[in-house]
Amino acid sequence: MKNLINDVAAEVPNRRRFLNRIALASAAVGALSTNKASAQASMITDVDILNFALNLEYLEAEFYTVATTGKSIDQIGIGVTGSGTPGATIGGAQVNFTSGSTNYSAIANEIAADERLHVSLIRGALTAAGAMPIARPAINLNALGVGFAGLTDFLQLARAFEDVGVTAYGGAAPLISDKAILGTAARIALAEGEHAAVVRYLVAQTSTPTTLLDGLDILPPPSGKNYFSLDANALTQVRTPGQVLYIVYGNQANARSGGFFPNGVNGTINTSSAGAAFVNQTVAIVTPSMLTTADTQVTLDATSSVSGNGTLTYAYSVAPGGLQPAILQNGATNPKAIIQFVKGAGTYNLLLTVTDSNKQTSTAPITLIYKPV
Repeated sequence: MKNLINDVAAEVPNRRRFLNRIALASAAVGALSTNKASAQASMITDVDILNFALNLEYLEAEFYTVATTGKSIDQIGIGVTGSGTPGATIGGAQVNFTSGSTNYSAIANEIAADERLHVSLIRGALTAAGAMPIARPAINLNALGVGFAGLTDFLQLARAFEDVGVTAYGGAAPLISDKAILGTAARIALAEGEHAAVVRYLVAQTSTPTTLLDGLDILPPPSGKNYFSLDANALTQVRTPGQVLYIVYGNQANARSGGFFPNGVNGTINTSSAGAAFVNQTVAIVTPSMLTTADTQVTLDATSSVSGNGTLTYAYSVAPGGLQPAILQNGATNPKAIIQFVKGAGTYNLLLTVTDSNKQTSTAPITLIYKPV
């Protein structure tokens, strides 16, 4: 890690010149012009972009560290102070990884260590360049109600974080003007790509259901067909910073807080745009799609589903591998259903199927875990 920081610092030995140089990166504003948040600052610099990435690295590092140790990153010695509004990490718990031919715990621990090093690397690179890293913002690891109940829970959230992280670096890279910073960011992006590939393979290997995040998302098996999240040109997808914030803020457009960041992120890049749109597709989207709850029933809502043509119909059904719930739905045109956990504590697997006017269908898996107090 120190070598990487030194590499960056060596390229910019005159810190005043470095800061002046990155201040000229106003072209980044034009690249962010599709994000309505571009008005939030008159100039976006390399420091701004690195601090934006640091928010996401804080989130990933906290997720994996809590999942593997039950502790937050500052409790094991990772720096979290800096500019902006500091916050604590809440939610999450140490995951009881199942044993078997694959050492899931070892993989999770290695990724956790990598993500902590990414936090320290970016903080060190900023400090070496004479800039102030942002503080860790408040993080809510329970934003989706999943991630820590077991291996399936963990893989569902890890898959989302890794795929979003790869696309975030892809979207930020063209905005970076300094080659040393760009080179370091590229190496972090490649590391995230290795993480994503392993996690996606484990998702497929364990038949873990996953749900589309937006119109750019590419699901691994069993919910999708692609082991790798690559487009038709065998390239990773790219998301703008605004599209990334749309996802981590809980699918909210033009927002400055929400989801995993209840008080928002720190730094000048802090406002979400609209999410990447689903184009000419019928897509089943249900909330919640993954939930651990102590309530005796849950209301599922598929209002956000997208129709490729005409009016949608909605059908909720029981999927294999879980307990049999009671499903209360008032007609096929009603996007909502009440799920009652009539068989007691345990896992309830369901499936939402939506159908448009051209009979094109889409499905979304639902995993509900009932844990009474």
